[in-house]
Amino acid sequence: MTEFCFLNGKILPLSEAKVGVEDIGLLRGYGIYDGLAVFNGKVFHLADHWDRLLSGAHILNLNVSVTKEKAGKIIEELAQKNGFMERANVRIILTGGQTLGGIEYDFENPTFFILVEKWESLPKDLYEDGAKLVTYRHMRELAEYKTTNYIRAVNLQNWRKEEKAVEILYTYDGEILECSTSNVFILKNKTVITPNENILKGITRKVILELAKDKYKIEEREVREEELKIADEIFITSSFKDIVPIVKVDDFIVADGQVGPITRDLMGEFASIINL
Repeated sequence: MTEFCFLNGKILPLSEAKVGVEDIGLLRGYGIYDGLAVFNGKVFHLADHWDRLLSGAHILNLNVSVTKEKAGKIIEELAQKNGFMERANVRIILTGGQTLGGIEYDFENPTFFILVEKWESLPKDLYEDGAKLVTYRHMRELAEYKTTNYIRAVNLQNWRKEEKAVEILYTYDGEILECSTSNVFILKNKTVITPNENILKGITRKVILELAKDKYKIEEREVREEELKIADEIFITSSFKDIVPIVKVDDFIVADGQVGPITRDLMGEFASIINL
């Protein structure tokens, strides 16, 4: 089956989509990116994702030439064309376009493309029995924005796999920050706690906080590394992974090593709103 994408104003077969070798996104890694989910043919929280994309575009002085409404229609059309209506991963990428002199770009001619891809679930046992994180000392540049610079994350993937971990948890100066492609939550005494500075505030993170606020106490604050070892429960969230319970961090077991009741409750609540 032919898969389609959107590139610079056109829907075309993925095999025919071409980005120039002089694109500043390739030569200088200058661009922004967002990852969304499609559930049952509809884009999940498009407005929140679009606001985040616009915020990043403003910081990098990039021209978003497509409206939110147009992007939503394109995504839904691509999901239908590609046969991924039940669930799909969406990647929106915006760069400055062709370089001028190798370091500048033309604001009026950006590169903008949308990919709608098949969603691949993590192994079922990770959701049922819990997964492992490994920690690494790192803080992303422009952490509040989703830039295309994933150098450290990509570089560490082989190590993550060797450690049999689902994600890499970034720490810095004794604080826990975020994972390479996810947000992290810890639970203590029925309080849902998550870092709130020097991180990308994910859309799934936002949804989980909304779901939790009527049942549990919420704290968005600095979280110290030592709190991991006394947490009752830990989980991570992302658009492509949903909620993944964490039962091990590095070499220590979280609490009793079982998926906790609050994590299971929030997993159920989230599943109900995406209707899967």
